[in-house]
Amino acid sequence: MWELYSLAVPNASKPDSGHARVGELSESLEDYLEIILQLQQEKRVARVRDIAAKKGVSNASVSNALHRLARDGFVNHQAHEFVELTDLGLDLAHRILRRHEFLVSFLRDVLQVTETGAERDACALEHHLSSETLEALSTFYQFVCSCPRVGVNFLQAYKTCCTRKEGSFDPAAVHLGCANATSETPGEKCAAGGSEDDDLVPLSQLGPGHCGVVVRLKAPLALRKRLVDAGLLPNVVVEVRRSGPEHHDVQLVVQGCEMVMDVDEAAAVLVRPIAVGDVLT
Repeated sequence: MWELYSLAVPNASKPDSGHARVGELSESLEDYLEIILQLQQEKRVARVRDIAAKKGVSNASVSNALHRLARDGFVNHQAHEFVELTDLGLDLAHRILRRHEFLVSFLRDVLQVTETGAERDACALEHHLSSETLEALSTFYQFVCSCPRVGVNFLQAYKTCCTRKEGSFDPAAVHLGCANATSETPGEKCAAGGSEDDDLVPLSQLGPGHCGVVVRLKAPLALRKRLVDAGLLPNVVVEVRRSGPEHHDVQLVVQGCEMVMDVDEAAAVLVRPIAVGDVLT
């Protein structure tokens, strides 16, 4: 079952707001929530032995962690039964997982960290980044991947630069790759391929049943932080459940979790439409 939650970032001064911020729990407990969510997505249920195997700890350690999470309202668990995330736990687990997946993409695709290294370091970073820093990384990722004066040429040049043989590193490759990126007149489209925005549409314009991949956020800083904190990060797939001129909000599914935002907020999210079948590929 999907959990319905508002886009609005919870007020930290109200502990009963129904949300928990990333970083409120210990890194280890947040890992447990993320693992439980992943197991539910992979196997539909989460068992103590599967959690222990995935985290590399004993069943007793898992039981102790689940006791604390249940006490604080993040999971439901009785001895010898499956572990279930509460609405509070599901919300936080989705936020952590979306941070993790974005950070893996950033480290792997932009910084050219190996897949193994990106997974390892994303696990460490996801618990400690503030919303401010996460938003800055998200904006930089969007700029590098979407700006028509930077875009693919820059990333390809940097990738070539980072192709290490016996520790070699040639920063000149980046400099040469950037030469063309900065030569265009500001505001003009690149002659090679036009604007990267040409195939993007505001999320508010996607009809019910349509899907898109988040590419850019075109919003003032305060709204951008709220969108990022809610998990609307680059490469996240969203599916619209309800929209249209007769509605004052947009209801969508973000990686299995249902979200509601107003039309103006949805208009700030630029997505690349994709076929529903592509979501599974």
